Amino acid sequence: MRTVQRQAGPVCLDQQPPHQDWGAFIGTACHVTLATSLRMEQLGLCCYCESEVAENDGHIEHMEPRSRNQTRIYDYANLAISCNGGAVEHCGHYKDDRKKNPKHAWDAARFSGPHDPATTSLFCYLPNGAITPTTSDPAKANYLIGYLGLDCPRLNERRKQHARDLIDTLGDQPDSALVNWLRQEYLQIAPDGHLRQFHSLSKAILET
Repeated sequence: MRTVQRQAGPVCLDQQPPHQDWGAFIGTACHVTLATSLRMEQLGLCCYCESEVAENDGHIEHMEPRSRNQTRIYDYANLAISCNGGAVEHCGHYKDDRKKNPKHAWDAARFSGPHDPATTSLFCYLPNGAITPTTSDPAKANYLIGYLGLDCPRLNERRKQHARDLIDTLGDQPDSALVNWLRQEYLQIAPDGHLRQFHSLSKAILET
């Protein structure tokens, strides 16, 4: 996970009835505004796996599940854009699906969200597509990897291909001009306000 810089949420979110069912909110003008705001805030990436999330893809994610805390349903600090995780293999839809993910459940003491600057230091991304804990807090990192499915085969393979493309482009002896160009392309925000997918993995390869 990369660190997401929080911004102010849309005013319309604060105007929602506190006990309104989330299903009644979906499809409203405010829901659309909220999704746009979150997607812009996250620079077009999933809050968990850093996949690109197009406007017609993904969903608004409650980091602390609605079933656990009804008072945070319309709390902007609890909301983010998550990808749909393929066939529910990772990220928002996966984390609280007890059939898909029977071994992990919400644990407030171990959950660390993408808006916490300390979260990014929990993980190390390898060129073979793997995500592993750093020495910062291995127990918390392993919990998040399992709870969010960040080590599922689908994600590992996609990260592996991404890393391979970058490494092949770099070659054995990359010159500084090429490295600078790749850093601009893969690490900087594009004119449309988005980042390229797997930003943390790109950073691990290009800034070593």
